[in-house]
Amino acid sequence: MSEHNHPDMPDDYSPEGLAQIHPLAKPFLFLGKEKVKRGFIWFPVVGLIIVSAMGFFFPPKHPAPWDFGFSWAVIGFVAYTIVVLSAEPLFKMLARDETYYGEGEAPKLVNKGDHYE
Repeated sequence: MSEHNHPDMPDDYSPEGLAQIHPLAKPFLFLGKEKVKRGFIWFPVVGLIIVSAMGFFFPPKHPAPWDFGFSWAVIGFVAYTIVVLSAEPLFKMLARDETYYGEGEAPKLVNKGDHYE
């Protein structure tokens, strides 16, 4: 069994294994293959190149002072990078302990006629 798979799921796509998968998830099984995971970095790189070329060949009609051929692609890439890199510090800052909300069940409510305690 692979270290990345769920322990209840077999490595192969046997009928028994596929029966445990939600029907809407089946079209996306290719995303778990190692080849797709390794090559996924090329998807945003190619997108950056295409958007950069579009900004160069189709410039805005009223450019801002900071506009150059592919400025919006660079601005978008920097903004996306900031969002991704800020995830871990934000998680550390906002995360709560596992026991933050308490353990066990909610207290039992007792009917006192016109209200509960």
